[in-house]
Amino acid sequence: MKRLLLPALPKLCVAIAMCLVALSTAASQYKVSPIVLDEENAHRIAVGRLIWRGGFSITGTDNRFGGLSALHVTPDGQRMHAVTDRGNWVTATLTYQENDLSGMRNIEITPLLDVNGKPLKGRLRDAESLAIGNSLVISFERKHRLWRYTRRIGGYPGLPTPMKTPAGFYRLSDNGGIEAMTRLCDGRLLVLAEKKFDQRPGIVGWIQTSSDWFSFRYQTKATLRPTGSVTLPNCDIAVVERSFSVVSGLKIRVTRVRTAEIQPTKLISPEELAYLSYPLSVDNFEGIAARVSKNGKTLIYLVSDDNFNSEQRTLLVMFELNATP
Repeated sequence: MKRLLLPALPKLCVAIAMCLVALSTAASQYKVSPIVLDEENAHRIAVGRLIWRGGFSITGTDNRFGGLSALHVTPDGQRMHAVTDRGNWVTATLTYQENDLSGMRNIEITPLLDVNGKPLKGRLRDAESLAIGNSLVISFERKHRLWRYTRRIGGYPGLPTPMKTPAGFYRLSDNGGIEAMTRLCDGRLLVLAEKKFDQRPGIVGWIQTSSDWFSFRYQTKATLRPTGSVTLPNCDIAVVERSFSVVSGLKIRVTRVRTAEIQPTKLISPEELAYLSYPLSVDNFEGIAARVSKNGKTLIYLVSDDNFNSEQRTLLVMFELNATP
């Protein structure tokens, strides 16, 4: 009998984890507070090529909520998915007022599982980026790896399968791994490191081929580093970059790369869409998502990772990409 039961244990662990979601979130309370683009000019509605379409900060009593490091928004804009620094999967319903982002509700948090069906722990749990298709691919830092998760009913991640990683993955620094990842229009994955590991120009990125990966280089600006990426509706790639220092504060840049320009070993210089710093509403933006609105506009979402630090905020904001410079 034991031989018959053992193969089912991972699936049983998954089922138990899903059931615990309802119990844990029912007792949690969340507060959504609207924000404006410019804290010193509430009437400002644009920065660079991006037009403000609403945003908010959110706090909660559930101590698992926070550390949102990657973001996905469904094509209809109704649901969001995120992964966290502490190995959790977060889902919520997004709300809008006059088509501007206004809040979120129905927040659910469940643990990401390891290959044995157990919640991730310690250095294994630092999830940093997310690519959604027929399966879920999640990148992890500290213990650098790419895991492909099955999708269960409701879209929750099931059990993972380790993926083949690019040559050079072992050179990624402890806190400088793959923070930006997206699935291209042709189904291949693009991954981009956060930090340099050599003296060559640009930061290394990789794109899947049929049997392996090829590398390219992404040119950053000053001390900015990639923290998230998304494939836009026209198949271009948008990247969010971040820089922080005690002296200069927090800087955020959103860029665009033409997918056709990415070739093996080539250094790519992205187009700047927007540059954000105080007094604009910025925080540690790490996640980026995109979709098309009903009237054909490209909408870009950004989410911030508060690092479970009371001095930082969890922000979710939405912009419309101005089609003309």
